[in-house]
Amino acid sequence: MIWTAVILLILIYFRNKGVPMFLYHQVNPVSNVTEELFEEHLNILKEKNMNTITLTEYGDGKLGKNPFLITLDDGYYDNYTVVFPLLKKYNMKATIFLNTLYIGEKWDSDEKSLINGEANYLAMDKYLKTGDGTTRQYMSWKEIKEMHESGLVDFQAHSHKHTGVFVSDRLEGVFDGSERDISELYLYHEIKEGYPKFPKRGEYASKAVFIDRKFFELFRGYYESELKGKSEKEIIKLGQRFVDEHKERYFIWESESEFESRVRAEYILNRDEIEKHLGKKVEYFCWPWGHRNKKAVEILKECGVKGFVTTKKGTNGRTPDFNMIRRIELRKFTPDKFKINLFVARNYILGKIYGCVS
Repeated sequence: MIWTAVILLILIYFRNKGVPMFLYHQVNPVSNVTEELFEEHLNILKEKNMNTITLTEYGDGKLGKNPFLITLDDGYYDNYTVVFPLLKKYNMKATIFLNTLYIGEKWDSDEKSLINGEANYLAMDKYLKTGDGTTRQYMSWKEIKEMHESGLVDFQAHSHKHTGVFVSDRLEGVFDGSERDISELYLYHEIKEGYPKFPKRGEYASKAVFIDRKFFELFRGYYESELKGKSEKEIIKLGQRFVDEHKERYFIWESESEFESRVRAEYILNRDEIEKHLGKKVEYFCWPWGHRNKKAVEILKECGVKGFVTTKKGTNGRTPDFNMIRRIELRKFTPDKFKINLFVARNYILGKIYGCVS
C-alpha cells in the first residue's frame, strides 16, 4: 500500500511537467494522416488547452502553460496547402524541418501538385540527370517565406538531400528491378534486376563505403550467369564470395576526416539555404531517417547547432536535453491514440518510461 501511494504521488507530482513533441510528414488524402484526422488532433489540443510553441521558443525557455510542439519533417507541399491554413484557423504553431534540395524558388500557379512518394523518386532521377532536384511535391521558398513571416511556423535543418550511404560490404540480397526508393536511386543511379543490395544508413549516421558503380553491372552479369534461379540463401552465399573477390578494386572505406568533411559540407549547404531565403538563424537539426551519430553531434555543434531532434519516442523536460529532443510519430494514430499519447507524454515520468520501453 505504501509503495502504491508513493508511485501515485510521483505520477501526480510529474503530471503536466512533460513537454510533448509529435511528428508528422505529409497530410493529404493518400497519406497516413489525412486533413480531417490532423484537424481532429488540433481540436483535441484546443480542448485540452494546450499551448503550441515552436522549437525555437522551447529552446529559449518560452514555454508558457501546457506546452506542446507540432513538428513536420521534409517540407512537403501539403504543409502549405493543408497544414498552414489549419494552423491559422486554430492559431497554433509548428516547426518544419526542411530538405532543401527539393525546394524551388516558386511554382507556377497552374503547375500540378504531386502528393505521392513517386514524386520524390522522380525528383532524384531529375537531380542525377540535370543537377536540379526541385519538385512540386515540396513547398517553394515563396510559400515557406509566407509561413515564416506569419509567426506560426519555425523552419529548421533536416539535411540537403535526405539520402543514405552504404555502410558495409555485406550482401543483403539482390534487386528485382521494381524498387522505387530515392536513396537507392541516389546510390546506384539506376536500379536493375540483379544489382546487389548492401546495408545503408542516413548520410549523417556513419562513415560510408563508396562503391564504384561499375561493380553493380559486374555483379549483375555474375547474377545472370550463375545466381539467377537459386535460393536466396545460395544467392547471398555465392554473391558474398563474389563481392569479397572484387571489393579491393571497387570498394573504398571513408576515413574519419573524410566523414567529418562530408557531414560538415552537407549540413552547411542545408543551413545556408534556409538562412539565405528566410533571413533567420538556424539552430536545430533533425536527424534524417532518425539515425544519430555521436561524432556528427560534435561536428554539427561546431557548425552552430544548438539542439538535435530525434525520432526517439517519449517526452521532454521543461529544460531541454539538447542532445536528445524526443518525438512521438503519428503516422497511423486515431484520435483516441492521440489522446492516450498526449496524456502519457504530458506526464514527465510516464513519458520517460514510454521512451525506455518503446
